[in-house]
Amino acid sequence: MSADSPATLSALPPDGNNAEDAPLSLSPVIDTLHRGGLITAHHMAAARFWATDYRIGVMGQEDPDLDRTSLGLSVRPLNGRMGSINRYRYIHDIIGHRYERILVATMINNQPMHEIAYHARYDPRHMGDVLALLLDFLTQHYDAMPGHLWRG
Repeated sequence: MSADSPATLSALPPDGNNAEDAPLSLSPVIDTLHRGGLITAHHMAAARFWATDYRIGVMGQEDPDLDRTSLGLSVRPLNGRMGSINRYRYIHDIIGHRYERILVATMINNQPMHEIAYHARYDPRHMGDVLALLLDFLTQHYDAMPGHLWRG
């Protein structure tokens, strides 16, 4: 999913043999929550979208879905980066630093559940539920995100 297009929070097609078509891989914690039934494909899509925007808008990485046919002469990479930054800021303003740190620990740093719980000061037995609720919140805010934030 390109970082400068609206999120489609529907089930993603299963990975084929083509590595080019493989979506951004998610943390083992997120995969475990999905296999355990705590989160749905919609939550996984929102997590993947947030992680892509974070990597592009905050960490400065390249958009993995960017069309490379312009040989770098297009303003599209800059527009895509601005779109990622704007969507990141929108979500950040809603969830705040504490819950963003949980998302970063989970989806960017790939920390195990017990470490996330320790640093977030949550009971490790409830950390899965905390993440599920946070991803549900993220999904709802992506669904309600104003249209101008999808331009990029």
